[in-house]
Amino acid sequence: MKLNLVNPSKDYVKVEPIDSGIDYINRLFYVVDFEESRLRTLGGYPGNSVINIIGEADTGKSLLCQLSVVANAHKRLKILYVTIENPSSYVSLSLRRLSLIKKIDYNYILNNVKILDLSNQYGLINNVENLFKDLYGLAKGFNICVFDSVSGLYENREVMARYVVRRIFQISKNLKITCFMVSQKREDSPFSSRSAGGLAISHIADCNIVLSKIVVSSFAEKKIYNAEIGDLVRIFRIDGCRMCGHSSKNHFFKINEYGYIVFNVKKNGE
Repeated sequence: MKLNLVNPSKDYVKVEPIDSGIDYINRLFYVVDFEESRLRTLGGYPGNSVINIIGEADTGKSLLCQLSVVANAHKRLKILYVTIENPSSYVSLSLRRLSLIKKIDYNYILNNVKILDLSNQYGLINNVENLFKDLYGLAKGFNICVFDSVSGLYENREVMARYVVRRIFQISKNLKITCFMVSQKREDSPFSSRSAGGLAISHIADCNIVLSKIVVSSFAEKKIYNAEIGDLVRIFRIDGCRMCGHSSKNHFFKINEYGYIVFNVKKNGE
């Protein structure tokens, strides 16, 4: 195989925004406007990126992805939702509920979202090579792909995690797809980005988002989080993004009684 050297080019990847479905999150990413020589708010997640969303159970990982799915389906982007653990009927229920909350016609979801249900496809899950061959052809023409959760593709076989995520990364880049990967949390620390499969996952992904929840149990935590003992505190943190600039702060949010993400603007001082 011959090695080819390539000179730096004036043609570079232009980072376009992908709507998160939440205005607050859209303001947390920044990009350089080379024409005007200034930094500006991107207005969403960086497009054509592999975005890894990490968290323990009930931190809002799937909800965060589904909010973006609904928002972008409304913009007529084509979305492939690969569900590995939850049957498609439950995913459809969540998308319909969020459409109702956001006052978006559900027909946008029906017309622009396709679900690949692997929840009972054990043969494909256990043979990821064949899965990715089929997936490469299937994903052509889509703008966004969601893997919920990618950890299900290497459950009890975490030695394969790096290979699985690397293949998803390559497919996403080759097809110019924005990819969301939901990853189960590995460590107890609420601030760690280590997911099931090890640190390799966060190294491969373009952007890592850590969702955490903390039950306030001491006076020290009460002071830190400005909450009462026994309160549940939820935290959104961007743990690095090589595609563009971003906020490095902890951002506090809650999942309200309607099952919708709401950020605590006052607590973040923004």
